[in-house]
Amino acid sequence: PLAAHYRYVFADGTYFTIIYENEGVKSPVLAITGIDLDGKREVLAFSTGDRENQSAWEELLEQLKRRGVQEIDLWVTDGNQAMLNAIAIKFPAAQRQRCVAHKLKNVLGYIPKQQHEAVEPELKAIFYQDSRQAADKALAAFCEKYTKSYPTAIECLRRDGEACLTFYAFPKEHWKTIRTNNVSERLFE
Repeated sequence: PLAAHYRYVFADGTYFTIIYENEGVKSPVLAITGIDLDGKREVLAFSTGDRENQSAWEELLEQLKRRGVQEIDLWVTDGNQAMLNAIAIKFPAAQRQRCVAHKLKNVLGYIPKQQHEAVEPELKAIFYQDSRQAADKALAAFCEKYTKSYPTAIECLRRDGEACLTFYAFPKEHWKTIRTNNVSERLFE
């Protein structure tokens, strides 16, 4: 059995090479880690399977519900659409935080590497402001400055801009933990 209410839940999937009959086979592992209302962190569920698709995620989320989870305040995820669709179906009232680390990599992927040193500090600064209002201003200024030079990068940033800034609505002392999906990354390591 699990708690009925979790403040933060981190979800991610990764592929591991598993040896079957002396042959390496890539297999996905889907994992969900939660932080309860008392701040206790625990692995809530994981599964292995053939694919990281929506039905696999829905099945894992349904397992959470069967084990007693009724409410989740915030999901912290990457941009996997299959996972996001499953969360929207199974936990529609929950808010979502897009992992800032993943989004930074995505945005920088549209900017020439020789420009990263100049652009990356300004991009990161959006997510390290003292308030949501300051973050919104930093985001607008960044987009205005770079939209002509890197329109695809700005489009990528805007696509998840709101979801990347959700963490500002939660207690400031939690921001470091919930702005990224590092909880899942550490679990997989």
